[in-house]
Amino acid sequence: MALVLKGVQSLRPYLHEAERYGQSMAGKVSKAKRPKRRWVGIALPSSVRSREDLTSALESSPFASYRIKLYDFHPGDSEAALAARSFQKRTDNVGFAIICVLLSQYKDVRNILESHDQDGLMSLTSSGKIRLVRERLGMPKPRRR
Repeated sequence: MALVLKGVQSLRPYLHEAERYGQSMAGKVSKAKRPKRRWVGIALPSSVRSREDLTSALESSPFASYRIKLYDFHPGDSEAALAARSFQKRTDNVGFAIICVLLSQYKDVRNILESHDQDGLMSLTSSGKIRLVRERLGMPKPRRR
């Protein structure tokens, strides 16, 4: 389940108004014309225990002005986070998350993450493909619903 931050528009601004309201259009927008994205794998401090904690931390930080969408979330005490820490040979009790950022905003978001003063959030990896971020973090692919 993807969680969109409050006040943030959809990552699909290329949809025609009719398509947004369930009416069909003649054709799809080509992949080349869609907005480009980057997925960023981040380490979370042990104080972040839920998606809501992370969302509120992002909303009350410099990230609030960016279009960020939260995809995967694994708190520090989850099995997935334990497996990811083992994969990365980490000894700290961090959790992990994957966020999606528009390519046009990626450099700014990455600079904020690398400034090391963002409530313990730390960028670990990024890619244009979420599959690669999951592989690098050692995180499992979520189950389909």
